[in-house]
Amino acid sequence: MKTKSIIFAIALIIGAMSTTAVAQAQSTPSLMAYGSSSSSYFPGSEFDWLGRMYVTYDDIAALDGWQIKILKNSIYARHGYIFKDPYLRDFFNSCWWYYGYRKSIPTKEFNKYERANIKFLKRYEY
Repeated sequence: MKTKSIIFAIALIIGAMSTTAVAQAQSTPSLMAYGSSSSSYFPGSEFDWLGRMYVTYDDIAALDGWQIKILKNSIYARHGYIFKDPYLRDFFNSCWWYYGYRKSIPTKEFNKYERANIKFLKRYEY
């Protein structure tokens, strides 16, 4: 009986540790993973953080101009923007979560994080 209790306690501790690690990993965006020009690793939910926190230079220091351009334009894509640029259009059309349905997005529709992130990222994209 005591052995089962110890095993159960260890399982609870391990479960709690892995839950904490998963929560930390989900709260920290991995820019390199979705910044590549390959759309094979591009889950839509990974860009959602751009509407909840500010991008810093440390976040983008290891990214090239194309990756930063994708990052910036993902904000527009999440709002349903139809891209004129054929490369951006192809990139976002290949994403399962993207649905372009409008040619413009009113600035007031972006929240404070999105507006600041667009302005910040414009300085570093190609």
